[in-house]
Amino acid sequence: MQHYYIELIEEHEKVNLYSIHLSNSELSELESFFEKFPVGSDFDEEIDVIISWIDKIAETGALERYFRPEGRYGDGVGVIPIDVGNKLRLYCLRLTDKILVFGNGGVKDAERWEESETLAPYVKLLIDTSQFISSRIQNGTIILVDKEIIGNLNFSRDETK
Repeated sequence: MQHYYIELIEEHEKVNLYSIHLSNSELSELESFFEKFPVGSDFDEEIDVIISWIDKIAETGALERYFRPEGRYGDGVGVIPIDVGNKLRLYCLRLTDKILVFGNGGVKDAERWEESETLAPYVKLLIDTSQFISSRIQNGTIILVDKEIIGNLNFSRDETK
């Protein structure tokens, strides 16, 4: 079983940025993503592009047009950047224009995320999280209020499924 929770990482006027945090990890998934690409790596320019997208989202909100859909239709899983030619992918879950949950990501090493042993687990975790949140919204144990996710933000999933 994999245990994790969603934590608030940054508050802005138009959006709150959250990240998945695996219970057995010191870093959030967003922090883990950036740790993989330290300054001086081959991906400095692409990291700068991703940071500029995060800054834009922080300033204007998590508008749907800023993300390329990556999960299943309607689950809110997307990727930044949407720029063509970039090899890095940072996956996230867009709940509303005011709530964005970051997952992890990495170097695109296959035509589709489903074909990547590296990237597929990150996308699957966000798809599961989207389903868990939707279910909890329906049963009232999570509510979305403006920029906040309120309720039980602790999750467990069977990684073997």
